[in-house]
Amino acid sequence: MQTVKNIIFDFGNVLFDLDLPKIERGLRQFYGDQFEKATGQLRERQVFELYETGGLSSEEFVDALRMAVTPHIAPEEVVNLWNSIFIEMPRHRFDMLLQLRQHYKVFMLSNINEIHADWIDAYLLREHGIDGFQSIYFDAVYYSHLIRLRKPHLEAYEYVLSDAEIKPEESVFIDDLMPNIEAAEKVGIRGLWHEPGTEVAERLRDFLRY
Repeated sequence: MQTVKNIIFDFGNVLFDLDLPKIERGLRQFYGDQFEKATGQLRERQVFELYETGGLSSEEFVDALRMAVTPHIAPEEVVNLWNSIFIEMPRHRFDMLLQLRQHYKVFMLSNINEIHADWIDAYLLREHGIDGFQSIYFDAVYYSHLIRLRKPHLEAYEYVLSDAEIKPEESVFIDDLMPNIEAAEKVGIRGLWHEPGTEVAERLRDFLRY
């Protein structure tokens, strides 16, 4: 088996703990009996996918969610709901990343958006005193809204391989969603599924045996 030289992390529910169902619970509360119709229209217009790949501005995205029902929701309520999924990123995971960087190239490939990225930057500074975490803890970070590609589309993985100038057979990708793992494997990257609620450092230690 080819030696692993590159580790590519997903972010949410791998490095940063999330409560993803909180958005649906909040939208159900906001939309009430209009929930099914409103969310159906949002999905039909691909609002969430477009925002994750830079096809909508944050203002356009917030307006789409708040104006999906009448009366309209306040913009700040939408933003607060959208950011309510975040739980924490424990300090020991930062230490893990630094330890890994002594032996491997470390990357991140995340389906994310501008509002969440801004919240994360503020959280890391507020809770951990970390400014510029992308360059401190990773060789490169690939956010879907910036590269305009998202998992599990194969082009997202191919973009990372090309931009980082790394070989798929020397790389491992760790994610909490099996469709994303399976897509990585289709381009030759080894996939490692991470079960949310377990510790990624232990999962990687078992895999890499470090």
